Amino acid sequence: MLKGPVMNLEHLDAIETQSERTVDIGDLDMRRNLKFRSMLGLALAPVFRELLPRLRYVEMGRRGITPGQYFQDFRVHHATHGFGDRFLGKYRIRLCRSVSEEARGRIERLILETHAVITGKPALTPPQSLGFEPDLGPAAMAGEARVLHILTRPQNEPGQRWVSDVPEEIGFLRLHDFAEPFPTIALLTGLEEGFAKIAGADVESSGIWGIANSDVFQHVHAREYTMAMENAVTQGLAAAGLPLADYVPRRARTIFRRPSFVGQHYRLRVDLFRRDAEIVALGSFHGAEQDLTMERERAAVFMRFDGGLLL
Repeated sequence: MLKGPVMNLEHLDAIETQSERTVDIGDLDMRRNLKFRSMLGLALAPVFRELLPRLRYVEMGRRGITPGQYFQDFRVHHATHGFGDRFLGKYRIRLCRSVSEEARGRIERLILETHAVITGKPALTPPQSLGFEPDLGPAAMAGEARVLHILTRPQNEPGQRWVSDVPEEIGFLRLHDFAEPFPTIALLTGLEEGFAKIAGADVESSGIWGIANSDVFQHVHAREYTMAMENAVTQGLAAAGLPLADYVPRRARTIFRRPSFVGQHYRLRVDLFRRDAEIVALGSFHGAEQDLTMERERAAVFMRFDGGLLL
């Protein structure tokens, strides 16, 4: 069920909608909490279905302007007995301008920022029968998502791909200042004081992207990176002898720098860090054409997972 406002005013602060969804059994973990991979459908599917036509992406695309997904930030909120099977999502998209001083100079970007709040009814007790919905309490926040799409002209020559003027298709949106630091790999790799690398928990793996990893946009889907990272974190925790059933994922941040395609080889490097019960995983995907140093700053896709152990 989708509900959206009637757009009868110019220069709206944002456009909004909401959606109800019953999730599949694989979208919840054994504790009935949401997984990072589940957030992709909850956070973005209703936006593509309901809001993007209002933003006239097709019309912009005909003029060579494309909103490329650059950053996603998912938070999942742990409940002791998890949640029921139905979730409500509320979605808001606004237009922002980011100006940052970088090594290559002053960079100006137009960003479409999506914010989603996912609520569900937490379980009061474990289910009386395995796999079935337990007794539920009043609605509470189960997850949050923030996704940044940057407007570019990908067919132009390098250095001429930035979009600085607001396209007429989205001219009804008010332009906001993107006041916070622009998310970069260097920013995400910064660890708070007290974190130390977990010895023996680093993971390096490789593979080939196939047709099952692709999507209708002709490249590897964001879910595939998320699932590969989730699996690599599990490998690292197991190698360190940490209890897998006690691990609680809380936040997943991803920076997309270059798309991957079917037939391409990839390498994934993951390092784990710990401070008391807190665990941070830093992961980077690299193409086979890159040198063997696998420097994080040169990653095609970079991910930071924050979580912890139940003590």
